[in-house]
Amino acid sequence: MAVSSNGRYLSTDSNKVDEPFKVEEAETLNVPPPPTEKLLVLGGNGFVGSHICKEAVDRGLTVASLSRSGRPSIQESWVNNVIWHQGNLLSSDSWMEALNGVTSVISCVGGFGSQSYMYKINGTANINAIRAASEKGVKRFVYISAADFGLVNYLLQGYYEGKKAAETELLTKFAYGGVVLRPGFIYGTRNVGSVKLPLGVIGSPLEMVLQH
Repeated sequence: MAVSSNGRYLSTDSNKVDEPFKVEEAETLNVPPPPTEKLLVLGGNGFVGSHICKEAVDRGLTVASLSRSGRPSIQESWVNNVIWHQGNLLSSDSWMEALNGVTSVISCVGGFGSQSYMYKINGTANINAIRAASEKGVKRFVYISAADFGLVNYLLQGYYEGKKAAETELLTKFAYGGVVLRPGFIYGTRNVGSVKLPLGVIGSPLEMVLQH
């Protein structure tokens, strides 16, 4: 033991373990997002996009959606709390104003068709959105990509090459605020007009086949 100039005893024993601090578990709180946070969902009237819009509205976010058809035909109360924009990501003149005041973007834009069409929709359209959001100073960008299913990638080459190109652009423009999600086959009950389509009937077995 040694004595300091102010008279306190100091330990010189390297094996001495100080008495641990008492740590109390913090209570988890659901804090509402700041009123300045505004989310733009690209493809917000689609199957995945509409669910994202609804969840974001329920969490108190200011939500806007951009799609080629604009407001959907869904008859639910949350739809009235979304700002609906109509525009085409392949034509910048038709949608740039939708980024005004936006702090975060989630893109659900994608599609199937010919190889060139799939690359254009999954790749070029999303790349245009990523670049525009970066130039506007958007803080975060989430891109819904797709899981790797091996042989399917070859059969849908334009689809997956477009997705990969968009992923590369996102991680370049949003090195710290970009997120890529690669879900498997997405299915659930989809409302088409007054008809409910149980996509899980084909989705679950199809995903099992693709995984093998």
